[in-house]
Amino acid sequence: MRFEAVRRDDAHQPAGAQDNMAKYLAAKASWEAANVCMQTHGGFGFANEYDIERKFRETRLYQVAPISTNLIYAYVAEHVLDLPRSF
Repeated sequence: MRFEAVRRDDAHQPAGAQDNMAKYLAAKASWEAANVCMQTHGGFGFANEYDIERKFRETRLYQVAPISTNLIYAYVAEHVLDLPRSF
């Protein structure tokens, strides 16, 4: 998805849907990886020596900044699925 988004961006083609979906997929993959890492390390995941806790907090940020996943859902619903706007 990200390769298609970058290709469209470089070709100056509309890429809003691809950009948003690539950002969503990357944030989702990062969150799942952080959860597995924390689960695997157990209580040691919270120890400062391993930096797992810091990465766990940082990966949560990807779901809300610079655009939240809810806004991505709204964009995809309106522009890709042609669902009506909600007011």
